Amino acid sequence: MRTKPYHPVVLSILRQHGARVVLDMPCGSGWLGQAMVAGKLQLDALDGLGLWEFPAAGLPYRHVREHDLDTPLAGAAGYDAIVCAEAIHLLRNPGLMLDGAFRALRPGGRLILTTPNTWRVGSRLAYLTRGFHYGFSPMVGKRRGDYVTYVPWSFPQLHLFLAHQGFGEIVLHEVDEPKPKYLVEHLAGLPARAYCRSHERAASSADERDYWRQAGGRQALYGRWLVMSARRPAQG
Repeated sequence: MRTKPYHPVVLSILRQHGARVVLDMPCGSGWLGQAMVAGKLQLDALDGLGLWEFPAAGLPYRHVREHDLDTPLAGAAGYDAIVCAEAIHLLRNPGLMLDGAFRALRPGGRLILTTPNTWRVGSRLAYLTRGFHYGFSPMVGKRRGDYVTYVPWSFPQLHLFLAHQGFGEIVLHEVDEPKPKYLVEHLAGLPARAYCRSHERAASSADERDYWRQAGGRQALYGRWLVMSARRPAQG
């Protein structure tokens, strides 16, 4: 299994919250199943949803079925956790996917999302000079089924979508990667850090203070990935 920097973060979140029944959507080639085989993750059941790619035979998936995440999710419920890795930026209807995930989680269950971080200073500098974020080059001539990126996500934007879907305990997790990678990124990020810190000091509630603390943190401003988790309330 080719390990990516966000893989150990996702596995750590699943272990931390004691997830036993997990939905992997999209499951791709099945890296969560490979983590189980390698002894890095212990689950009672792992299900997968895929559209273009599916796990190899022999991986410990209970059920794998075809599903387009741009369409309503039906027939899935009671999961302790749902992992949606490197997919939400490829969707035309991300709100529909979040609604389906919310309904498929048991009360108190958690959604884990990973996606490129276009709010990081390096990507913002690229947008300033060429009009496109890193990884979001012009898609002219590409069709569905090709690698087409639709939505450039940032921490504030993804936090907004999750909160308005009804999720709570929204956390941006640290990824072990160079942050920042270049000195110019550090310097260019200082005004944003100062802005977020001023709002953190002026916050009128713990939730607001936590939001600005995360928004002004190194992962949000300099990290290449967003790894975020959010909890469906225990009631409702």
